[in-house]
Amino acid sequence: MVRRLIQLIFILIPFGLFGWLLWIDIAPDGEKIITFEMDQISPYVNRLLPDERVLGLQYNEWGEPYTTVIDEPVYFSVTMPHTDFETLDVEIEFANTGQQIVEVGALMDIQSQAFDLRPLQSLLIDGLEWDRVEDDGVALLQRISDYESVDAFLADPPARSEVATYHYDLDTPYRLSSYTPLGHVRTIDASLRGYHQYVTYLKDEPFYLEVEYMDMNRTTGADDGVIRVRNEDDEVMYEYFLYDDGNELENQISDRQTAVIDQSGWPEGVYRVELSGTSDLFWRTITTTQRYVTFINQLYIGDDIGYLADPRATTFYTSAKHLTLETYHSDATQRVTIGSEDVWLPLSHEKVTHTVEDAGVVLGHTPSGDVKITGDGKFAFSSDAFFDPDPISINSFTDIDALGVNYVLTSYESPEVHRRWLKAAGSFDVGDLNSQDGSVTFTFSVPGIQELQETVDVHAINLIFKKEPMSPKEFLHAVRELMPFGL
Repeated sequence: MVRRLIQLIFILIPFGLFGWLLWIDIAPDGEKIITFEMDQISPYVNRLLPDERVLGLQYNEWGEPYTTVIDEPVYFSVTMPHTDFETLDVEIEFANTGQQIVEVGALMDIQSQAFDLRPLQSLLIDGLEWDRVEDDGVALLQRISDYESVDAFLADPPARSEVATYHYDLDTPYRLSSYTPLGHVRTIDASLRGYHQYVTYLKDEPFYLEVEYMDMNRTTGADDGVIRVRNEDDEVMYEYFLYDDGNELENQISDRQTAVIDQSGWPEGVYRVELSGTSDLFWRTITTTQRYVTFINQLYIGDDIGYLADPRATTFYTSAKHLTLETYHSDATQRVTIGSEDVWLPLSHEKVTHTVEDAGVVLGHTPSGDVKITGDGKFAFSSDAFFDPDPISINSFTDIDALGVNYVLTSYESPEVHRRWLKAAGSFDVGDLNSQDGSVTFTFSVPGIQELQETVDVHAINLIFKKEPMSPKEFLHAVRELMPFGL
């Protein structure tokens, strides 16, 4: 009898184990939690990469593993479970002594390499000893207690120059009371490479945009793209799709093509234009009737090889104060002038950081183009095309006293302390994530960490997948879907 009982147990163990694994995979209770410490190997989470931006695996005096981040960006990928979940909380356990901003973000667009970032820690906000009021997850910090609530602030806001935001979109619409349409055509004759985004303004005028572009065919594969216009509520007003020219070879044979958007009747306000495409797409000219064409955070001034006989100089204006510059060809090393200083780019594929000491919007000049410039501000190709409809956005280098900021609006919450680590999470809608072959790329973002000469230790990455709990019938249906032979 005992022998038969033991045999039965051994027979049932595989079935029990299989049922337990099904339960974990399907998560009928609505939650699936995956923990990953830095010394583990996980089927769901990969370690932080690339290796040259981290110091490798280490252990503290309590035997807890961690990886030290010394440069950015660093990435990790997440293999999504088979079950459909609604949200994903990416929780990071970390230690930070001086890095101003720590964030986690999900890759949303491959062409632009745009990440949707969530705040984990802001030392600037944590250190503000200002009056603080909160409403519905939004905090207002004020140097002097002028407002009793966030709603009171939004109903009668001060000048935008006094307001800074961090992970908060100011709902108050930006309006230019004295604005008049440009009244003529403006052409930007500067080669821009790959993804770019700019803001403009409309009032009692049509939206007109004509873009000449080239698929330079320097890499193998199709080079599709899209020109997308969004209003100030982030609604897509128009999309113009660009399709590959039929040449998927890297033979550098290309033709000029033209895209035109001509729309009337759009309401007054700020509009955002996305020129989205691979690095093989070069935007050669931009023609518009809009007064303002102000690019956000980046200018990638491309080379003119195969387009013009000789390299050409490009002039621009920028409000950015912390810049990163890089060229990708050895014959494009150069001195780029920004404000009253020159920035020397001695080698290709080497990032150079620069702090602009001049106040306000400054003039920039690149003698031969072929340089990617990113920064914490706006860019334009003429002073009269520059405007900035956004409040001050807090970054790793923001000096709110120098900027005259008296109010900060944010959705950020300070991290919790968990044992010897800080713990904070970013929440994402699973349906919005850009999944490639069942995997999603995330970034652990520590902007300016190398320039600030700081480090951040990462101990663990925890994933909390959530959905509505399942009924027994729904659970059985999910089991049937996973079984290759059916039930």
